Amino acid sequence: MDNKPSLSQYFGGSEIPPASQFFDEIGTSPSDMIQSVYLGESEGSRTTAPSVFTSSTSATFSQPSALDEVTFSNVVPTVSGTTSLPATSLPDPSTFFDTIGPEPTIGLTKPVTTTALTDAIDGLSIKNQPVDKDAERRRDAWIPNEEAKKTLMKAQSSPKGSFFPEREVLTMPGLVLEEELADALQEVAVKYLGVSCAGSRGVVRADHVTRDEPGLRELIRTGYFRAAVNLTAVLISAAGQGVGRMHRPTKHTPRSLQLWLTRFSLMLRIKLHEPLIREAEQFGDCTKPDMFYQFYPESYENRPGSLVPFSLRLLLAEIPGHVGKPDESMDRLYAMLDVIQQMLSNLRDGKTEDGSGLLSSEQDKAESIRLWTGRETRVYHSIVNCAIALKDYRHASNVLSSLEQACSTAGQKRAVCSALCRLALLAGHVTAARAHCRRATENRTHVCPTPDVREYVDLGLVAMAQGKYEDAYNDFVRAADQEPTNIMVANNISVCLLYMGRLKEAISVLQKAIKSDPERGLNESLLVNLCTLYELESSKTNEKKLNLLRMLCKYKSDTIPNVLECLKLA
Repeated sequence: MDNKPSLSQYFGGSEIPPASQFFDEIGTSPSDMIQSVYLGESEGSRTTAPSVFTSSTSATFSQPSALDEVTFSNVVPTVSGTTSLPATSLPDPSTFFDTIGPEPTIGLTKPVTTTALTDAIDGLSIKNQPVDKDAERRRDAWIPNEEAKKTLMKAQSSPKGSFFPEREVLTMPGLVLEEELADALQEVAVKYLGVSCAGSRGVVRADHVTRDEPGLRELIRTGYFRAAVNLTAVLISAAGQGVGRMHRPTKHTPRSLQLWLTRFSLMLRIKLHEPLIREAEQFGDCTKPDMFYQFYPESYENRPGSLVPFSLRLLLAEIPGHVGKPDESMDRLYAMLDVIQQMLSNLRDGKTEDGSGLLSSEQDKAESIRLWTGRETRVYHSIVNCAIALKDYRHASNVLSSLEQACSTAGQKRAVCSALCRLALLAGHVTAARAHCRRATENRTHVCPTPDVREYVDLGLVAMAQGKYEDAYNDFVRAADQEPTNIMVANNISVCLLYMGRLKEAISVLQKAIKSDPERGLNESLLVNLCTLYELESSKTNEKKLNLLRMLCKYKSDTIPNVLECLKLA
């Protein structure tokens, strides 16, 4: 069989990325493959506010089995999502390319890209933010279902102290993880480098910071995600929802739900999928009456709306897609979309989101429509991710095309055309990809006169799909000329060199990327790529891998989910 990379091989592997891994997953589980040709924006050129494609999809090159001869012709590409993440950047499983339709912010100005974890951290200090009544209403708005409405009406009409709801209408979460999470990198360092070498690495634990929201923010800022998960357990337990509290009645508050959002975002980032699913399933789709302010009239004085942060609602809908159930996520997302579109219909009629009152002014109406149109777009982005995970490229294309029609600026249209180009490549339609790439270029000319990194990356990906590796190499080099520290571009250059038969140069590119910026360069995808290239070069690779481990100990905290798999250590 001819194993020369073909278009169907290039984008038709059996490994399908779960929902939210097209352009926005934080990284894939490393395996015996080179994760290399990115179909999305790198974090190399951003800080905490990523640009249009907040993360990336990459073509990944499966390494042949030990019985096969190692040649470039049998390094068969498949597709998986991957991206790098500096310690200062916070993960988000919900955004696809937020600058196409960013969620407008309330109160203090924030970057247009709003991630689940940054939303959670901002929410933990929301009591300090000046928010007027109209902004508070639109932020918390949600329409309860008919069963929930009946219970809420009963809660509000009952005399004080006389309302005792049935257990079936209550949300009763609790912690599953009973033991603290250890620092995974420290454990690997002790095993492979020895206690003396590992001891020189500073380890931060939950008890090293204050046991409150500022302490939690500090752990996340410095990249100690496992310690942050441990601290969320302490804070959630203090709210009466700790270990052993599952299926027991409890009172919910905006703060407790923000803590759950933070915990779930962290667990998803470090791939604690099994306990995440068990803890998240207690919330369901957040439609039970105790998820609304009206359920607690004595505490919130009949304030309307949902206690559930929108980012938590969206994250809960997406979680099944991260564990191989994108169809379940799709159903949940469309259920969310139905409610959002009903609220938008009410707003356009001059009513409040739930239709129970009238808007106070035209400005209130405009701001409310802007917020919920942005949130609607976020849901559409997640639907695109699920469609791609299901290989329903036609559905994904239809959603993107409808988003393009709704775009109001050339920059937004350019971003969607770029997404359509990469989607066409995933589907194996090179001609369509080239057409979308041309339209992206046309829209780019209205934004900036000369090609930028995104355009060169699009051109390089199209060239890769056509097997024109030298042309792709040249495009990626032009992108690197504009952003020399862009890790994604360096990775793509490396795989082009690999296919051109220049293995040592491919290794050198990745090594240089790590040395020039260890904080960004030492990420899952690049480490997997480099270690696989080491194995292609020689069977004696252990010392080189241990050197990478030493660099991880020096520059990184515990942001990498599985160090052993990244470094391919036995």
